[in-house]
Amino acid sequence: MGGCNAGTNSFCDDEIWCASVIPVCEQVKPLRILPLRFILRSAGLNFPGFSGATWHGGLGMILAQQSPTAFRSLYQTNQESRLYALLPTMESSVPIGGVLELRVTLFGAGVDHALAVTQAIAELGRIGMRPGGYYEMIESRIIHPDEEITFMSEKAGFLSVPRALTTQDYLTSDSTLINACRMKIVTPLRIKEGNDLLRNAPGYSKVLRRIFSRIDQIAHVADEAPPFVKSMREEIYGEADRVVIKSSNISLHAMERRSARSGQQMQFNGIVGTIDYTGEMKYTLPLLKLASMTQLGGKTAFGFGGLEIEVSGQV
Repeated sequence: MGGCNAGTNSFCDDEIWCASVIPVCEQVKPLRILPLRFILRSAGLNFPGFSGATWHGGLGMILAQQSPTAFRSLYQTNQESRLYALLPTMESSVPIGGVLELRVTLFGAGVDHALAVTQAIAELGRIGMRPGGYYEMIESRIIHPDEEITFMSEKAGFLSVPRALTTQDYLTSDSTLINACRMKIVTPLRIKEGNDLLRNAPGYSKVLRRIFSRIDQIAHVADEAPPFVKSMREEIYGEADRVVIKSSNISLHAMERRSARSGQQMQFNGIVGTIDYTGEMKYTLPLLKLASMTQLGGKTAFGFGGLEIEVSGQV
């Protein structure tokens, strides 16, 4: 990625993060992000387990057939550096008429293929997933920081062209001082310590550092600029180091999937559950909220690392 020394990253005096968090540079664009939420109606969906791999394979199959350019951009890269993250439901069965959600977040050049992805998701429901079943698309929405905007519905068709935001659009803080939050790990989180997968609740500081690693990795692959150059992160790390775990309820979720490449059964483990953190979160909480869009840890293209952030303490 091209370098640039123009501009600096800083926080606004009124505690709201302003546009200067991204270095001003004509050579490097801010990292683009486009979180899409698809509202689906089940025609009888049944998965043998966690559905992430099925959605991953089905979406790739349709894109390869209908939009080779989108397929190359999103799929023909290293698995851990793909320009999208996929977040399915943890439910293995959805009855006929039941409503479910699927989220696909696109990054960098991946955002240029939002319509192709939307059409592929709709087509996949029509032809059906194997295993899985059939569904219909009800609505397609863009998840903005403060609202969701529908850009396609089953009654009206396409209403508008999805337009990307940048990561800095999600890095806004409330004027209320936050001193506690709950992180819900809604799909298995795979974080390694050395060569071993983490099996316990990660400390707040560890989570923040992994968030930066995740965003830096996406930005490198996208050839776009992450928020906050590394020299401006010490204040954020310092705050994170003072936040502690108040309580946690974490369990190991184990699953197997058959590798299409090797034909062998492979085990994928990750942690799920909740962690309550307490401490001042003036600078760090917006990064957790951004991570709920990017997802965290390994295998995000297969639906892993889904997070939900709930503010549980204000003063």
